[in-house]
Amino acid sequence: MTVYAAGRLVTHCPHAAGWTRTAGEARCERCGVRRFTEYGAVRPSGLPQAVVPSPRARRAADRAAARNVAIRWGRR
Repeated sequence: MTVYAAGRLVTHCPHAAGWTRTAGEARCERCGVRRFTEYGAVRPSGLPQAVVPSPRARRAADRAAARNVAIRWGRR
């Protein structure tokens, strides 16, 4: 099946031919599309693998989100 998308013809592949898997990546054997199976595969080297915000930062983010929702819904 061919689909016209973003100014070019794109072949739609159901990825039924199977996947070739390597460290952090899987590739469709038919069309060659790549899927990253680990988040670390797309992160630049040298960065920590997990970044967990502090409890204070999480609370501040929750308050900011609640404030934005209240303003959008007309409540304060």
